[in-house]
Amino acid sequence: MHLQTGWVAVWRRWGQRHLATLRLQLENPTHLPGERPFDLGPFACHRVPSDAEPIRLDRWLQKHVCSNWNAGQKLISSKQVWVMSPTATAEEHRGSVVIPRFRPTCQGRTPLKANDLVYFPKVMSPVPKKRVPVRQKEETPGWLLRRIIYKDTDFLVLDKPSGWSVVPGKHVGGMHLLRLLPSLQFGMEEPPRLVHRLSTEMSGVLLLARHKAAASFAKDMVAQRSFWKRELWAVVCGRTPKSGQVSMPLALERLGKGSVAKPVREDDGGLPALTEYSSVLYSPLAGGLTLLSMNPYSGRYHQTRAHCAFGLRAPMVGDPVYYQMSNELSTVSDFKVKYHSAEARRERAELLGAQPRLHLHSRQLTIKTFAGKEVTVTAPLPTHMSTTFHALGWSGWLRRAERRAALESAWRAEEDPHVIEALAQARIEHERHGNGSTSPGGSAAGAEAEEEKEEEEQEPAEHSVPEPESSDLSASSRGRRSRRKT
Repeated sequence: MHLQTGWVAVWRRWGQRHLATLRLQLENPTHLPGERPFDLGPFACHRVPSDAEPIRLDRWLQKHVCSNWNAGQKLISSKQVWVMSPTATAEEHRGSVVIPRFRPTCQGRTPLKANDLVYFPKVMSPVPKKRVPVRQKEETPGWLLRRIIYKDTDFLVLDKPSGWSVVPGKHVGGMHLLRLLPSLQFGMEEPPRLVHRLSTEMSGVLLLARHKAAASFAKDMVAQRSFWKRELWAVVCGRTPKSGQVSMPLALERLGKGSVAKPVREDDGGLPALTEYSSVLYSPLAGGLTLLSMNPYSGRYHQTRAHCAFGLRAPMVGDPVYYQMSNELSTVSDFKVKYHSAEARRERAELLGAQPRLHLHSRQLTIKTFAGKEVTVTAPLPTHMSTTFHALGWSGWLRRAERRAALESAWRAEEDPHVIEALAQARIEHERHGNGSTSPGGSAAGAEAEEEKEEEEQEPAEHSVPEPESSDLSASSRGRRSRRKT
């Protein structure tokens, strides 16, 4: 009898504990029936709804707690914000509120799941931001289709225009490529996926995976550093060595509203970064300008720009942030260079303009397909860099390079039925809305020529957002700039 009473007591205690856990999943932990109520003190608790969309912790904080991302990161790192599982007991909740070391460690990328409980300071609330919408021009129909420079069953390569962001942002508005990717499905069940990113100011080769298996394959191979080889072209100030490597650890540092990469020792938190470079062309004009071919072995934030400014002491043309930091470094050190002189600045402004755009271009990308073949894709230079090449006398060399890339191309847009059909459909939809001036039977080159004529007749509006620079290049010229090695 005594043994039976003991088992009944054990069973009753287990049932009460299990019932408390079930109640916690349905109600606020401060009002549990049958449990001793406890005060949350300076904290508030929020339960994630079961039908809520998946969201990261830092983005949820920006929306509900504090609008400043840096403040949210400090709250997470100091354990002023933490997430408790819905299966946690009341004692665990009470201990996390009272004792900070009992709180689970969270990060900004921690996903919030259904019925999770988020603790945060109750005195904080986000301040609504007043954002001015980004003004943008009307996009030419099918301009993104004419920027395809390679396509197969697994991968798709675009020639990204300068001034367009890859992903949305607070200062981007609608000028990002992510919202346009559904137009590049070409019969696939889902839009293409991004394999990597390029900065807004940068132009050139952008690789996309057409399905989930290709994206997973590319991600695993990139992690093993056996998937691709990139070649970036940059016009830098000064004269650099013929070839070499820049191995300089970098760390992010806040500068105004953005971040910059600065050289920091690995013992102090710097991340290792390696860039291979070679000097291709040199011009003595404006204190010396050099065309560099770079291969970033690691993909740190602003790696090539920081390595050129601090490692080679040769900042890129059109990069005022790192040029100014390089100028300050030259002022305090004994390493003096001619391109920082007042005469070189004046000559450079007369030659390239007072505020040139960033001269950094993703020129070439070599990848390995599922079949093990190496495919090399080449993107043509943007307009502002072609103008610089002409001013420096490099036009002849550039024409030979572009002709060689076009002859070695293994993919042509005018031979791809999906691209032809998509371009025709874009023209039909444009005419249906009453904005088109071409006939359905007209050729792509004729439509682009008329678009060029219309753009030349219109005067550019002041302070307008740059339009994609694709209407002046036909589908055939874009398609011939890829290359395949067997």
